[in-house]
Amino acid sequence: MGVPSFYKWLVGKYPNIVVPAKEEDEAGAGTSSPSSRGDEQAAGPNGVYHNLYLDMNGIIHPCFHPEDQVYPPKTFDEVFAAMFEYIDRLFHVVRPTKLLYLAVDGVAPRAKMNQQRSRRFKAAKDAKDAELEEKILREKFRAEGREVQPRETHEVSDPNVITPGTEFMEKLSKALEYYIRSRLNSDPGWKGIKVILSDSNVPGEGEHKIMSFIRGQRSLENYDPNTRHCLYGLDALRPTQPENCIPLSKELFKTEDSSRKCRGWLPRMTETTPSRDMSPKKPYQFLNIWVLREYLELDLKIPNPVVKTGIERLIDDFIFICFLTGNDFIPHIPSVEIHEGAIDLLLEVYKQAFNKMGGYIVSTEKLKDKHAAYLKVSRLEKFFHELSLCEEKIFLKRYELRERLQRNLVRRSAEEWKERNYGNMLSFTQEENPDGPDLTVKSFSTNCGHCKSVHRDPPQGPLYDVVRY
Repeated sequence: MGVPSFYKWLVGKYPNIVVPAKEEDEAGAGTSSPSSRGDEQAAGPNGVYHNLYLDMNGIIHPCFHPEDQVYPPKTFDEVFAAMFEYIDRLFHVVRPTKLLYLAVDGVAPRAKMNQQRSRRFKAAKDAKDAELEEKILREKFRAEGREVQPRETHEVSDPNVITPGTEFMEKLSKALEYYIRSRLNSDPGWKGIKVILSDSNVPGEGEHKIMSFIRGQRSLENYDPNTRHCLYGLDALRPTQPENCIPLSKELFKTEDSSRKCRGWLPRMTETTPSRDMSPKKPYQFLNIWVLREYLELDLKIPNPVVKTGIERLIDDFIFICFLTGNDFIPHIPSVEIHEGAIDLLLEVYKQAFNKMGGYIVSTEKLKDKHAAYLKVSRLEKFFHELSLCEEKIFLKRYELRERLQRNLVRRSAEEWKERNYGNMLSFTQEENPDGPDLTVKSFSTNCGHCKSVHRDPPQGPLYDVVRY
C-alpha cells in the first residue's frame, strides 16, 4: 500500500533519519550462530535484531525484471537463484537471532484489485502491441533482404505472472520451501532461527500480513517488549509502527558516475567477460522511526490548538492526508503530486485548518466501529475546502511551466525558431507549406466578415512568413 515517491520525499526532507547499513565480507558472514555467539549484543555489525520480516514482492520484482543488469534472467530458476542471493544478503546484514518471516502477496483486497486489474490489462495490451510492431518490422526487413535473427522466447517475459494463482507463484512457493530447508540444514547462521513462510496462498498483502503478525505477537502474555523487529520491503515504512520496529531499504539516491553515464555499458562489455550482474550492489539503509517521529512532532506543531494535541493522533492524521497523494487502493487527487511539494502543502493546510476543523480527522480507537465512525467527515470536508483553495494556483503553475517549456523549444534564435516552429508544431517545413501565409490573410478576412465561414486549417506560421511570401 505504498505511496509513490513518499520515501524519496521523506529522506530528502529528513536526511538524518537514515543510517547506512554495515556489511561484512561474505567470507566472514554467516559463520556464527546465535547460540555460539554467547553475548547476544554482538549479534551483528548493525546491532541486535531479533526478528526479520521480508515483504517478498519487494524482492521478487527486482529479481524478475532488474533495472541495473545487462543480462537479465531468462528462466524461473535464474530468478529464484537471484532471490536466494538477495535474501542471503539481507540476512547477513540484519543477523536476526530468533525469527525470519517471509511474506508473499496473496489475493489482494477488492479495493486494490480494481487498480491492479487495470494495470494488468494495460500491460497485456502494451505487450501485444509491441509484439505486433516487432512482427511488422521483421516482415519489412525480410522483404528488404536483411538478415533477421529468430525471435527469442523465454520464461521471464511477462511480469503479470507475479500474481496469486499462477504457475510461477506455485513454483516460487516450492522454491522458497527448498531454500529455507537448505539454509536451516547447511548455514550455521540460521541455527536456532524460526522461519515462517506466508506464501501467495494466504490472502492479503505481504506488509499487511507482517503487521498483523507483529500485533498478534504483542498481544501475547509472554511477549518481550524489548524485542527488536526489522522490516524490509517497498512499502515497509510506517511512522506508527510498533516500538523497536526498524525499516530497512536500499539506498535510492546514490549519485551515478557521470563518466559511466556518458560511456554507457559498451566499454565495460568489451573489456571484461560478461557476467549476470555487472553493476555494483546498492547499499542498504536503516530508517530510524523514532527520529522521524521527533521531526514530525516539530513539523506538525499546531499554533494555539483548540483541543489538546498529541503526537500519536497527529501522526494518524498525517498518514491519512498522505493517502490523498494516492496508493494502491485509492486514486490520487489530480492537484496533489509529491514531486510538486504536495506533502509540504498538505502539512501547511492541515495546520492552518486544524482549529477550523475543531480537532483531529481520524480516531484509530474506533477503527473497527461500523459506519466509518473513526473518520470525522465534517472535519474532512473542511480540510478539503481549505485544500481546494490552493488548486487554482497549482493548475496555473503547471500551465505556466508547460508554456515555459514550450517556449524553450523556440527560444535559441529567430531563424532557428522559425524552422523549429514548423518542425515541432506543424510537422512540415516552410517550403512544404506555401499556402500558410495565404491562409493567414484569409483568416483575417473571414474575421472581418463576422466569422461566417470556416477554413480547413487554422492560421499557421509567424508574421515573418506572411511578409516573406
